[in-house]
Amino acid sequence: LSLLSKGVNLGRVNVYCVGNQTRKLAINAGYNVIQTFNRVEEMVSGLEKSKFTDKLFYFRGEHVSQDLKLVLGNKGIEVEELIVYNQPECPLAKEALTLLSEKPCLIPLYSARTAMLFSNEVKEIPAKGHLIFCMSENIKQGITLDWETRVASDGFNPMVLAQHSQMNFHHGT
Repeated sequence: LSLLSKGVNLGRVNVYCVGNQTRKLAINAGYNVIQTFNRVEEMVSGLEKSKFTDKLFYFRGEHVSQDLKLVLGNKGIEVEELIVYNQPECPLAKEALTLLSEKPCLIPLYSARTAMLFSNEVKEIPAKGHLIFCMSENIKQGITLDWETRVASDGFNPMVLAQHSQMNFHHGT
């Protein structure tokens, strides 16, 4: 994503993407997007079913929820990885902590590491109608809070979010 966001083009390269934002960045950078998956698990399954035989270059962050090199390697897919960005740990802003203490919030989480860091930082804050929305079951495993937590099966469901918003946010609970 970091290379893509900077518009780095390594030539006419075929790419597989996880998520529409990554797909858009890849297309804008001139890559040939073969397929876009909603989740990493879908990509692993899709590559396995397609009998993928080429070498896969995996550009990733320093911290990942799943070791794709290991997972795909176990399925016979050769993977070369390159760490292209780091996500340094940073505390929540005072404003965010205040908001979490005062009002029900919807908290989308995209990584197991973020889920664990978030849980550790807000463990003293009562649940208060908060809804944690995780992109995968793997991410949910990082939650150590007794807060309502849901897992998106294929992205965020706007209806679930709208219902939660109407139930908790507009009634002052």
